[in-house]
Amino acid sequence: MSGALWDMIQLVGERARRNTVLLMDRDNVEVFYSKVSDLENFFYSLDAELEYVIRPEHTFAFQIQRACELSNACVSIIRTCFDYKNENRLWYPPPEGLTPWYCQPVVRKGIWSVGSVLLQLLNDTSRLDRTAKLELYNHLEALAEVLLEAYSGAVTAKIEREEEHKGLLNEYWERRDALLESLYQQVKEFEATYKDSIEGAEELNEEATMKITSHLLSIAKRHGCYKVMWTICCD
Repeated sequence: MSGALWDMIQLVGERARRNTVLLMDRDNVEVFYSKVSDLENFFYSLDAELEYVIRPEHTFAFQIQRACELSNACVSIIRTCFDYKNENRLWYPPPEGLTPWYCQPVVRKGIWSVGSVLLQLLNDTSRLDRTAKLELYNHLEALAEVLLEAYSGAVTAKIEREEEHKGLLNEYWERRDALLESLYQQVKEFEATYKDSIEGAEELNEEATMKITSHLLSIAKRHGCYKVMWTICCD
């Protein structure tokens, strides 16, 4: 393992080491780092330590590579949890009023920190070619999907427990709108770029754009982002 994910795991391990008694000598520290299993610590470190993994002095391409690597890790972890829970749902107690661990604030904050970096990189259009922009778009869309599901689960649990949830709901809506509006803006830019494509590829490009738009529309519909839904339908 190498790159941004390995750097983040070392930061997670260092935090765990500070919070526990290190029961091994220095020669075994790599084993300790590689055995870290507390996923909440991983998401905590994404929020608290991300600036040490993706630095302004890194080249733009290197920042993109690292952001995409961490985004992929977040999405893989959350989707694996979704799949495991669905496959073994009979083992779990009734979900009413329970907040799954992947809906906890520490997890949402970690995912949002990575999403914020992706948003920033994606908006720096002057330094992005079409391939890099599409790669960032795909990672941000996947990350947005799991983040919004986490917010939805957290809000649902609070409602079922009859707890105050206005602040959480407003945060959910704010981040939903920021993510989905930015994603749709990128779709519009893809369309504009495709119109300038070489003759013969236009039909294929339009098909690709429609596929992207359709998936984005389904996310907007699932999370009640009516502004983006309306804009897509009008366009």
